Amino acid sequence: MDVKEILDFGTTILKKAGVENPRLEAEILLSYILDCDRVYFYAHPQEKVDQLQKEAYLKGLVRRCENEPMAYIFGKKEFMGMSFEVSPDVLIPRPDTEPMVEYLIQRLTNDYPKGAKIFDLCTGSGAIGIALKKFYPQGEIALGDISTEALRVAGANAKQLVKGAVTLYQGDLFAALPKDEKFDVIVSNPPYIKRMDMQALAPDILNYEPHLALDGGSSGLDFYERIIAEARDYLKTPGILALEIGDDQEVSVIDLLVKHGYANIEKHYDLGSHVRCLVGEHIEKKS
Repeated sequence: MDVKEILDFGTTILKKAGVENPRLEAEILLSYILDCDRVYFYAHPQEKVDQLQKEAYLKGLVRRCENEPMAYIFGKKEFMGMSFEVSPDVLIPRPDTEPMVEYLIQRLTNDYPKGAKIFDLCTGSGAIGIALKKFYPQGEIALGDISTEALRVAGANAKQLVKGAVTLYQGDLFAALPKDEKFDVIVSNPPYIKRMDMQALAPDILNYEPHLALDGGSSGLDFYERIIAEARDYLKTPGILALEIGDDQEVSVIDLLVKHGYANIEKHYDLGSHVRCLVGEHIEKKS
């Protein structure tokens, strides 16, 4: 088969399976198999695809038709211009998280030019903390997760993508940290899907991404309640707490931040202009 024939075949198969944007996905899959840019297909439609490449492409089509995310098929996902290893043990990094990271890079560079201690809590693949280390190399980064499998992925990504030591902590939220550990910044993208909404998630999320990283309890706020209350014990004064939130959680999470004494609360928006990040400061109370 040549490039045009195999792309037409892939498009038909994905369309029958109900995959959205079947031609685009057929091209993305083939570009991965052939290790080339999608533009190549339009310049070389008659280029032959060898048997091994064809077999790999067909296996990828089968997995995608079963709703497996492309990121797990490839074993990688781009975030902040870096290629992160991903597996079903970790949530796939999303572009909507990038504006929060970009904000933190700018704030850290401005407010802590000589360096800061940063804890990426519920780190998963390590995308947030590792991106901060990449673009703010003077930072001292720690990554924490309850999942040993997730920390293995995060550790591999740190070793591959950044220079300098990155500390890994395995445990339930802050439980793995030494009691006297203090950070300038704690950042987290915790589980925040309401349990009753889990079954309504798209099949590629529900059936493949780790529920441990998605299920935020009955209210979706379980982790925010714990993180916001406990983070004060691990933040320097002043210190910064940055949280990614779900679409309908802005008011509830702000209320929690105010309740626990955080000041100067800021909202930051994702690529769809939704409030996706809330930032609060831990400061000394006025006497």
